[in-house]
Order: sequence, then structure tokens, then C-alpha cells
Amino acid sequence: MVFLATCHVSAFIFSQKLLYWREFSKNMNITFHGAAGGVTGSKHLLHVAGKTILLDCGMYQGKRIDAEKLNRHFPFDVSSIDAVILSHAHIDHSGLLPLLIKKGYTGKIYCTPATADILGPMLLDAAHIQEADAEYFFRNKRLREKALKPIEPLYTTAHAEETLTHLVPKKRGEVFDIFPDITVTFINAGHVLGSAQVILQGEGKILAFTGDYGRKNRKIIRDPDPIKRADVIITESTYGGRAHPPMTETREQLGEIIRETASRGGKIIIPSFALERSQELLYDLHILFNENKIPSIPVFVDSPLTTKFTKIFEKNSDAFDEHARTYFLLKNQNPFSFAHLKHTASVQESKALNVRPGPFIVISASGMCEAGRIRHHLRNSITDPKNTILIVGYQAMHTLGRRLVEKRKMVRIFDKMYPVRARIRVLNGYSGHGDYHDLIDNIEHIEGLKKIFIVHGDPDQQKIFSHKLHKKNKAWDITIPMPGQSFEV
Repeated sequence: MVFLATCHVSAFIFSQKLLYWREFSKNMNITFHGAAGGVTGSKHLLHVAGKTILLDCGMYQGKRIDAEKLNRHFPFDVSSIDAVILSHAHIDHSGLLPLLIKKGYTGKIYCTPATADILGPMLLDAAHIQEADAEYFFRNKRLREKALKPIEPLYTTAHAEETLTHLVPKKRGEVFDIFPDITVTFINAGHVLGSAQVILQGEGKILAFTGDYGRKNRKIIRDPDPIKRADVIITESTYGGRAHPPMTETREQLGEIIRETASRGGKIIIPSFALERSQELLYDLHILFNENKIPSIPVFVDSPLTTKFTKIFEKNSDAFDEHARTYFLLKNQNPFSFAHLKHTASVQESKALNVRPGPFIVISASGMCEAGRIRHHLRNSITDPKNTILIVGYQAMHTLGRRLVEKRKMVRIFDKMYPVRARIRVLNGYSGHGDYHDLIDNIEHIEGLKKIFIVHGDPDQQKIFSHKLHKKNKAWDITIPMPGQSFEV
């Protein structure tokens, strides 16, 4: 995409604009640097009351040449940032925080307590991947012989650890000052454990930022809270043009796929986000086993990060919804643990799954198949027609997961092409993002709303969503910003 190559703004020009905004502007100013005109890499700069605030600091995920360019250098002057506000812990919203620290940021990072708990393993894992990729290049003779430039990690585990010392957890519903003239409130976004919508007030205006906005009646966590009042909203639009099927229907479809694959002795390989999606799968598998709707086959969680996040979920049961409480907790059952489940820890245990005969289920990260153990499972399973690759989450453009969803006949895994003979199934009902019904319902009840910025969506979804919003209320000023664009509100 052409806009990706044009999203960088020189630090000098930015500093001159910032000087003007701080000295002369009495309005809010927003500059969009990530998840604008696309989905990943959420980063929005807000200039208000003489301060510069970064909303999210996410890693771009997608085509590797673009990811390298967009992730390695910030399109703004890091030293100008006065505070960071984080909506939630997903890597496309938090993954560049250690790079921000590496480049000299010394301020505070505000988030919810659950997000702070999750960020520890999340960022340390991301740093480990950066270091492992660099080590792989160093040890790979073929890559060195191609005279390719060595891979330098974006940041190290030391930078990730330093990032955690900057976190300032704030409970949802608490109004707190980040500066004398700027207040912030986190309210539930219903997307993942700890996720929040941000309500920021300054210069006599109220700005709302949805972060990633969840669905109503989801599994495990409670529904999103309504935004009562705002002048401006920055809203995600991942499924701005689509409607999701009911959650119970999705569970039944999962059971059908498992029964079908098990009957032919195949493996069910599920690339899954370590945070939230994997826990939802365990939740549904537990119910399906309890109700004897699937055969008693082994389930392996082959992701140490998923195991860590699952333990964090278990410690935060006060955030669970009514169904989780009545179906599991009141019966003294752990929603995420059952007789057929095993968490693999070592690399040896993971490798053993590649030669183990089916049927069985593997849940492994990463969710978009771009890193982690899932690529090994795909490499060893994708050519066997008995197996099923089950996609349960959004797949960004130019990712291996997206190519599987597109039903490519051949895909590249670890620099080698493989024919896709396994069955590819997609369950969009597991999405953690609200569909257009959820998103519009969140917006249309906001008092005083005048301006809407649509971010975090593929271009087609953003256009459809914008059209639906125009039909709902023609008085709203609706903009789909592109990277590097600035607006005064």
C-alpha cells in the first residue's frame, strides 16, 4: 500500500508544528500514525493543553518489508511525548513501548491493572522473539551467504523490563489527572481482559478513544460500558461492514469441525492469539466436553505465553460475566481446565506433537501465523488432507494467516513453499471486535458528539462503516484519516 511508504514525518517539521500547537492553539490536535488506513500498529498523537500524549504504541503486523520500515523508526520525535495512554495489551497496541523506552522516553504509561499484569509476559515474549530472530540470522549460513544485512532486534528483554517500571495502573471508572488541565477515565471496552476505552478531557473538550471495542454477550468478560458524553471519538472499524453470527452458533460450529476432523483421524491446528482468544477456545471446549458434543481427544496448548495469560485470567475471575459465574465458578470448576487438556512447556514436547498421530487439537500462537510455534505445526500438517487448519481470528493483509484464509494453493513457511492440502476452516464468530451493530450502538448514544475519526480497519470496512454512520446521523462530521494526517478539533 502506497500510504505505508509516506507515513513518516521528519522530527524537525514535527517539532515546529508542536511548538506552534503548544504556544498558540487552544484546541485539541490529533495526528494519526498507525492503524490509520489499515488495522495494525495503533499510534495516535494528541496535542492538548500544551502537552503531547500518545494513545497506544503498537507494532505493525503484516508484509515484512513494510513491518521493518514502520516498526524500526517512529514518525515523530520521542522526546516530545509527555505521557502514554494504553488501551489494552495486544501487541498491535502495545508492542513498540519498549522501543519507545529504548529511544529515550522517560514518562508514565497509563493502563488498567489487568493490562499491566498482561504486559509483563507480553512484552518480554515480544523481546525474546526479536532476539531469537536476530540469533537465527546469525546462525543461518544460507542467509549470511546471500550477503543480507544482519537482523538487529527492535529491542531487548532489558528494554521490555524497563518498560514495566513506567506503568501506572488505574482502575476503570476512576477519574485521574495526568496533568493539571487534563483528566482521563478508563471504561470497559469488552475486548480482552483489562481492555479500556479512554475518555480524555482537556481544553474544555472530551475525546473518546475506543481502542479495540468488544462484542456484547461475549464469553468470559463483561460487556463494554457506554460512553456517556464526548465531542470527538476515535473509533475502531475492524468489522465496520460486517455482522457476526451468535456466539452459541459459533460453539456448535467448532464442535462440528472437531467431530468431522476426528472421524478421519486428523489433527485440528488452531492458530490463536495468546490473549483472550485462546481462553475463549478453552472455555468452549470445556463446555463441549461437558455436554459430550465432541469425542474425548487430547487438547494441547502449545504456547507458553498462552499458559501465562490463562493463569492471569484465573486470578481475575471478578471480571467474568454472569454465564462464566453460573456455569463454572458456582460449580467450583475452572473454565480453562479439563481432563483432556495439556499445556506443553518445553521445545521437545512441542516437537513431539509433529510426529504424534491424530486425532488431537493444538492451540498455538501466533494468531496470524507470523511467529512462534504455530509455524512449525503448519509446516508439518498443512500437506495432509486429513488435517484441518482452523482460523478463529482476524488475519491482517500480507500475513500467512491471511493467505490461508484466501485459500492459496501454495504458501511459504520458513522460506519454503508448501502445497495446502489440509482443510482450511474459518470461524469469524470468535472475533473479539464488535461488528457494525455494536460499533454504531456505541456511538449513537453519545451525547454532544460532533466529530468521528474511523481507524483500525481495512479500507473497505472503513468505507462501509462511514456510509452506515452517515445514514444514521448526517450531522456527524466523519473522517477516515491516513497516516501522518493531522486534524484540529
